[in-house]
Amino acid sequence: MENKVNNKIKRTFVKDQAYNILHEQIINGTLKPYTQLKISDLSKELGISRTPVREAILMLENEDLVVTKANQWTMVAPIRVDRLKDIYELVAGLEKYALKNNFDKIDDAFINDLIKINEKIKTEHMNGNILKVIDLDNEFHDKIIGLSDNKEIKPIVDKLKNRLKRFEICFYMAKDSHKEPSTYNEHLVMIEAIKERKLDEALEALQQNWTTTITDESIEKINKLINQEN
Repeated sequence: MENKVNNKIKRTFVKDQAYNILHEQIINGTLKPYTQLKISDLSKELGISRTPVREAILMLENEDLVVTKANQWTMVAPIRVDRLKDIYELVAGLEKYALKNNFDKIDDAFINDLIKINEKIKTEHMNGNILKVIDLDNEFHDKIIGLSDNKEIKPIVDKLKNRLKRFEICFYMAKDSHKEPSTYNEHLVMIEAIKERKLDEALEALQQNWTTTITDESIEKINKLINQEN
């Protein structure tokens, strides 16, 4: 196997730990699309028996991160860029719901938090720290989701965002790291609308922020990048 998994598992619940390690390395690109996954190799590299590895692989398969052909092969799933528009629409819709229905909860402290996170996004982008940019972007949007008292929203959004992260890593890799990130400027528009308590403009800016990422142009760029790597 070309990409090695170096972590050793020492605690209980080995299935979950195996899942967490493999999941993270698939999401961050350490284990690239189409990488062959052999149960015996993974068992040795993780220092555990084959059974929890098989169970972890099954969990990843249920999340469309791994594909298996019975008794023949198991590999890291390709990034299905064509299926991501629906996910973006769902996330944007839930976030807009949280913002619209809790707009009166926003205070100066909340706005200042958004500003601080957004400035960090700009800094990390200029430094080429892609994973940090994505984490900060999620933190920014989690602040908005967190306005809602509906406890069902965040788990749903977190699961959907998990499926987007591999694409977003490629998206940021395809952008010029020496220019201000578009998401930073889009956040500025959103923050200004929130500061002025203009709900409709804030919702429009939020929608624009999500729409920018998943354009026909970005899909084409990501597909080219993926094809070059494989």
